[in-house]
Amino acid sequence: MKKMIAILLTLALALSMAACASNSTPASTTAAAAADPAADSAETTEAAAKPGEGYKVALIASSSGLGDRSFNDAAWEGFNNAQNDLGVEIKVVEPKDVADYVSSASALAEADYQMIFATGSDWGDTITEVSALYPDVKFVGLNVNATGDNVAIARTADHQIGFLAGALAAMMTQTGTVGYIGGKENASQVRFNTAYVEGAKYVSDSTNVLTAWAGAFNDPAKGKEYTLELANQGADVIFHTAGQTGNGLFEAIQELDNVYAIGVDSNQDYIVEGKVLTTAEKHLQVIAYDMIEKLINGTFTAGVNLYDLANDGVGLTDMEFTKDLIGAERLAKLDEIKAGIIDGSIHVTDTFEQN
Repeated sequence: MKKMIAILLTLALALSMAACASNSTPASTTAAAAADPAADSAETTEAAAKPGEGYKVALIASSSGLGDRSFNDAAWEGFNNAQNDLGVEIKVVEPKDVADYVSSASALAEADYQMIFATGSDWGDTITEVSALYPDVKFVGLNVNATGDNVAIARTADHQIGFLAGALAAMMTQTGTVGYIGGKENASQVRFNTAYVEGAKYVSDSTNVLTAWAGAFNDPAKGKEYTLELANQGADVIFHTAGQTGNGLFEAIQELDNVYAIGVDSNQDYIVEGKVLTTAEKHLQVIAYDMIEKLINGTFTAGVNLYDLANDGVGLTDMEFTKDLIGAERLAKLDEIKAGIIDGSIHVTDTFEQN
């Protein structure tokens, strides 16, 4: 009898454990099953939310290349943002010489890139030639003269920000002399320089503006040499539009007392904090992204696409490190000049319109 009772107790205990296991396991499994489909659905939705998947877009940098802390870097930032946000595949090519332009663009077109964005101002002829051979590929040139049904020109209003840079330089100079360092004396550079002189003269007609052409966009040593020469001639505010050559300007002002710089294309205020008054920015990270987005959504438009002060395609920085130095009165004057340029009451020469 005792043996029978022991057997019955053992069976009861086993059944009880089985019941507990039966009650707990399905709850865990059900919870997991309920969670997994939602996670899978979220992942699927997130992947499907990127409209640029399957698109391949390429940047062809100008001769100053990546690392210029200027428009090549800014454009590449826009490409990376588009990759992260839109899912496009991106590539950058850095030709060593003008002789490589046609082969670089053609190779990308042959590799099924749907859009090719070239930042160099000397790309006009190449874009016109290669775009005709690949009518299904979209080409974008920055401030170039090029034509084609599949060619868009990103035209930045460099003359507007050049004018503002000249105006600020004339407000800030203590010597009455300001300077300008350009790269190669081409149409885009002359456009900047002409407006810079106009802006300085608008503030004070007696402002003396010295100009130096370095002859290159990738020679910081030349940039430093010309900065020292201009400073020796009395220039105490110097604006550059010379790509990596401008890095020599930033090096030189660290050695010079009471000499300030104005940067170009991409925010350069941080390079020498407190001595780079502002940067005349092309918002190329925005422009590149905008062009890629237009490709994807079918609104890519051939011809000139203007990016100016009015649509925030260009502008001066917020002067993070120099606001106090510049002062509220000068900042207000700059805002007044900017408003005048936008509404047309202040005329700024655009040399592109004269060609």
